[in-house]
Amino acid sequence: MSFKIVKVGRAKDNDIVLTHASVSRYHCELFYDGDGNVFLTDKNSANGTFVNGRRITESVLLQPNDIVKPGLDVPLRWRNFNSYEQTGGNHVNYSSGNDSQQPAYAQQSYPAPKKMNSTLKTVIITLSVIAALIGLWFVINEFVIGDGKPPVVDPDKPNDKTEQPDKIKKDKKITYDFSCLDDDNDLGTTEVIDVLERVDREVTNTLGGEVTVEDEERVGNQLLNDCRNEYQFIESGIKIENLRAILKRLVDEIQEPKGFHYQIFLIESDELNAFTAGAKIFVTTKMYSFCKTNDELACVIGHEINHNELGHIKEQLQKEQLITAEGAALAQLATISFGQKKETHCDMTGIDLAIAAGYNGCVNIELWKRMQKEFDEGEFNALDNLLRSHPYSEKRAKCSQQHILNNYGFDCTPGEE
Repeated sequence: MSFKIVKVGRAKDNDIVLTHASVSRYHCELFYDGDGNVFLTDKNSANGTFVNGRRITESVLLQPNDIVKPGLDVPLRWRNFNSYEQTGGNHVNYSSGNDSQQPAYAQQSYPAPKKMNSTLKTVIITLSVIAALIGLWFVINEFVIGDGKPPVVDPDKPNDKTEQPDKIKKDKKITYDFSCLDDDNDLGTTEVIDVLERVDREVTNTLGGEVTVEDEERVGNQLLNDCRNEYQFIESGIKIENLRAILKRLVDEIQEPKGFHYQIFLIESDELNAFTAGAKIFVTTKMYSFCKTNDELACVIGHEINHNELGHIKEQLQKEQLITAEGAALAQLATISFGQKKETHCDMTGIDLAIAAGYNGCVNIELWKRMQKEFDEGEFNALDNLLRSHPYSEKRAKCSQQHILNNYGFDCTPGEE
């Protein structure tokens, strides 16, 4: 098969000799096969070989209109070296070869550019420096000190545009203060709930037996099968793609992950709900519609992630082992009551995860204010508080605001609708 190799560089034994200082002695090679294709390979040059302004790192197939520049030199006249080519008044003859040793091709030096006027040169350098500084400012502003918001997948779920807390340094310890659940009118019920939850946790962890991540994920798979029998799943489209994108960003920010393989599902339901077991997260269409922004969805999904990461699912399964060897009905997992403190803890850690992923955790406050209206919770009632598995939405909003203020030094002041 007929082919030809054309060597390019500063050394005199190259086929094309370039005199520019940015060109290496043996800079690059052009390979012409018998089918009219031309391949360009950089030979580990100091200043690189560029095709249409992009530095190449491996052999590339050149297209007829590609502009090739070795280092900072002028564009290389690389086209049609199989025959005489007239370029700028120079005639170069390249003959095709085969596997035998090829004769040296005619050498051609590209003339160095004429020296420009010193004043003009100074002006150009000054303008170049200014342009570079403007470009650097743009990059820093956009990607370093800018909002760094995640890309929008679903136009109906835009990113929140209000000011938000800065990401916290990973070596800084975040504290979780649950005093926000206290109420002057609770008649001691909040303290009773806290004591009962601590006792329940200690008994469960002591007597409930071992539950592994694999055990939890098996239960999650069973729950998934049960949900497929009960709900219609949204398997494709922009909504489920959006949820998957949010989940991935959040999971990537988990510190010291337990090793779960997270999946998220969108199910048709008029119930305003999201639930989880064994790293399977389910979001109803009502919840998806209720959330106004990706930031609110991120807080909801982050909440569900942390039920897994904080061991709440594990404790529930341990508790079921105390009841029966087979465990309670899997369908009950969709309505698990984790307790007021655990739900609040997941609110806070969900906010932390959302902020770390670039979302605005402040939206969790307004989200729970809307939840309060949606569920028509009414005024605080001490007896009702004792029987509730979840805190009042008003308290969850208060706890979210206090958590961000205490740990991020940011005062979220959401406006009322």
